[in-house]
Amino acid sequence: MEIKPIVTEDFVVLDDESMLSELIGKMKTFEKRVGLVFRKDKYLGLIEKKKLLKSRIDVTKTKIKNYVQNTPILNENADIIETAYLMYQSNIKHVPVEREKKIIGVVSSLDLVRLAIKLPEMKKVKVKDIKLSKTAKLNKTDPIATAMTIMHQERVDHLPVFDQGKVYGIISFKDILRRYLNWSPKRDVSAKFNQMANSGGALANMPKLDQLPVSDFSTNDNLFNVQSNESLVNATKVMVDNRLSDLLVMENNEFVGLLTVKNILRNVSSLKVPKNYNIKFVGLNDTKLNPYQKYTVKKIASNEAFKLQRKINNEMNLVIHLKDYDKGGKQKFSIHLRIETPGQMISSEQHDWELETALRKVFNNAKNSVKKKFRGDSSWDKPYE
Repeated sequence: MEIKPIVTEDFVVLDDESMLSELIGKMKTFEKRVGLVFRKDKYLGLIEKKKLLKSRIDVTKTKIKNYVQNTPILNENADIIETAYLMYQSNIKHVPVEREKKIIGVVSSLDLVRLAIKLPEMKKVKVKDIKLSKTAKLNKTDPIATAMTIMHQERVDHLPVFDQGKVYGIISFKDILRRYLNWSPKRDVSAKFNQMANSGGALANMPKLDQLPVSDFSTNDNLFNVQSNESLVNATKVMVDNRLSDLLVMENNEFVGLLTVKNILRNVSSLKVPKNYNIKFVGLNDTKLNPYQKYTVKKIASNEAFKLQRKINNEMNLVIHLKDYDKGGKQKFSIHLRIETPGQMISSEQHDWELETALRKVFNNAKNSVKKKFRGDSSWDKPYE
């Protein structure tokens, strides 16, 4: 299953020499969740928001380039398991997506979970099967500086808040950041936060804010929770419907941990799907490709074969015949793909100036042929839509 259906344009583009105030202004004005940083036409990364809380900042004089986090870039045809692994390992909530070497959008971790939960391997998973986040205890009377320290040390974005051993509320990194930067976007529905943010002078009062109690920042009413024996499908629906990146998990009325999007991705990325195909390359070593280009060909072919396997649901042998030739003084590529399965054979051919484009197109042609050939055949039970 590919990430293409969940790629969105929920981002703004920023130059690395811009000030943080421009980032904040653009994201408020255009109601976007992500800032992608470029130097001219070169992508540099995302804004590493946790750094914004480390020191006193004048957003009108601080350049964005000081807060850039390097991230991977995914092709729009990337598989969801591959994407889950990269996002989990990189500890990011959004990842940029490219088409023909141009960034066209982003994928959010929550949308990825929404798609991943449709995998057959995830249908029987329960909340208790996922590793829950268990952080240091945070009491409602603790200073907000304590919450910031725990978030930084334990690399988490949300913390449960306790009062005399019982769950009192939940606090997010976003709640703290917005208060510090005096930022209240329209999509924030917290009346408490809006009232606080409109008080003005948030940045000037940072030392005082450090000592404010956690309860002044946390969400304490209408908390969402889920039982540990609930199915992950149902728990994920609650998260997606309410745009939550985590849920309080209860067992016998006791809090046992947080179900986080990050740990769901960890589970998805560790799925063991048996390899049911073989790939043979013909002509690859006869081309003028350098070692890295040959590696890229093999990697793309393996990823695309993996996705085809899930559609065909049977053993496959793939033969990829690759040629490069000169046309008008430029190098052009010809790729012929033959897929052999029990009782069936599918062929596809593609010519293109770009090697990766030709390879992905030849596999897309094969997918369309599979979709037409086996539609309505109950023995080929993987979804094609």
